[in-house]
Amino acid sequence: MGITIEVITVLHPAAEDIAETHRLAPRLSSLRGMTVGLIDNHKRNANVYLEELGRRLQEEYGVSRVVTYRKISQSLPTPDEVLDHLASECDAIIHAVAD
Repeated sequence: MGITIEVITVLHPAAEDIAETHRLAPRLSSLRGMTVGLIDNHKRNANVYLEELGRRLQEEYGVSRVVTYRKISQSLPTPDEVLDHLASECDAIIHAVAD
């Protein structure tokens, strides 16, 4: 009886084309004292995940403030004016997807 080994390559689909057409934002050296924006995509449990993530970012990484935005619908993109507002107010933004 032989063993079959199968290799699966997993690619991150969001970053492939983006890196070719846009410069990626530089990484922050630390989150201490930073403001982090959290975008809830309105899927089930995204709010639960983000609430815990925000708490941990503050407790474990010294994030000073968490700003949240919940999308109206999971099928609609975050409005440009919301992204502009978050970008002007936050040092980093995390968009969460959950089910």
